[in-house]
Amino acid sequence: MSSLIEESNVLINTTAELTSEEKKLFAYFGEGSRIKPPIRILNPHRVHIGDRVTIQEYCSINAFQDLSFLRQYIAAEYKDEFNESDYFYNSKIILGNESQIGRFFFVSCTNLLELEENVLVSERVFMGDNNHSFTHPQVPIMQQPNQIGEPIIIKKGSWIGVGACILKGTQIGSFSVVGANSVCKDVFPDRSVIGTEPAKLLFQMHGK
Repeated sequence: MSSLIEESNVLINTTAELTSEEKKLFAYFGEGSRIKPPIRILNPHRVHIGDRVTIQEYCSINAFQDLSFLRQYIAAEYKDEFNESDYFYNSKIILGNESQIGRFFFVSCTNLLELEENVLVSERVFMGDNNHSFTHPQVPIMQQPNQIGEPIIIKKGSWIGVGACILKGTQIGSFSVVGANSVCKDVFPDRSVIGTEPAKLLFQMHGK
């Protein structure tokens, strides 16, 4: 499938530093910014990297544009139940000036994902403004179109903790903190502290 996605999209998949020619593929690649390899970015022309942004290793940033190749895998008796237009997206990803992003940053975008300036993102953070469709009971989910996303906005000066999951429609106010392993799907005001319930003892095993 990786070769098929490259037929109608632009894919940077490299274990080396970005070249000057690869940086020109982005909507904007800021002064003093760096993405450490290995790197996987789908449709960089839909990705705006602000000035002095650092992204650590193993990022996978997906600005979806054309997934129509998935439709060809659908069994013939069900294919006409999906419109080809459902597999096209007008996505945009903006990573604001002086943001710092940790390793294993995973982004799935079919609409809009924006980090304002000076956002700190820890390791193993997922941000997705969409989800897989699962409307047809006889068609594998991976062959169904992704949903059109609901924008994600992380406002300036915020900190996203390790392992957090930021879901569609989430807005995090300025200077806010998202705790480790939090799953966020809401609109939060400025200077929020957002977190999960702490771990608790479920039971104690008996033994000597």
